[in-house]
Amino acid sequence: MTKSHQHPTEQGPAFEKTGTLDEVKLMPGDALQLQQMVKGQHERLTVRVIGVMKPLSVLVTAPVVEGKLIFIREAQPFLVRAFSGLNVCAFKTHVLKTHHSPFPYLHLAYPDSIEIMRIRKAVRAEVQLITAILDQEGGKQIAAGRIVDLSVGGARIMANNPFGEKDQIVFLSFKVKLDDIEEYIQTTAVIRAIGQEDDEHGQKVTVVGVQFEALSQGNRLLIMHLVYQFLLKETDYAHLS
Repeated sequence: MTKSHQHPTEQGPAFEKTGTLDEVKLMPGDALQLQQMVKGQHERLTVRVIGVMKPLSVLVTAPVVEGKLIFIREAQPFLVRAFSGLNVCAFKTHVLKTHHSPFPYLHLAYPDSIEIMRIRKAVRAEVQLITAILDQEGGKQIAAGRIVDLSVGGARIMANNPFGEKDQIVFLSFKVKLDDIEEYIQTTAVIRAIGQEDDEHGQKVTVVGVQFEALSQGNRLLIMHLVYQFLLKETDYAHLS
């Protein structure tokens, strides 16, 4: 039976509980982040799930950074962060075995339990993404701005100059980076709020809140992936270290 550590609230992005790896249902290709359990070590290595052999091991690709294979020793302990579906989780493990044939991969010890966070639909990722704002798809650019937070429902944009009116439909085009892959998101959006505030340099800027219209499944998955990355980065699970 699982036990809840934190009850969900309307404001919170997720709730946390103790569970089992079965509940997350990791699939081949899902991304995991490995962090060494050494004080002061914050580097996170991205690997991909190959398969899960309950209750023995989790098979993952060996980490590669800038094209170079990272040396991993057997018995090395790691804190693992993962996401799948609407869940973000973390667990402690260690390397059971490293293999280099037919390609480099690792056996990680199957965890007895994991910490699970379920993502709320409206959770937003704090980002810094340059976006072009057009009057319509294939139309002329009316402004450029910076997306400062993002969810599958919409975005908050900062711009040096005012643009648009409330309830106006615009078209956004911006680039996101997922792991080492860059993808473009292009979608229509409705302006829901316009205001002004100081940016990080104390300069007055226009702030526009937009709601995405008919977000494609592909774009929705890209944004969800970006939100996952943000949650994995921001959630330290210090009690597991």
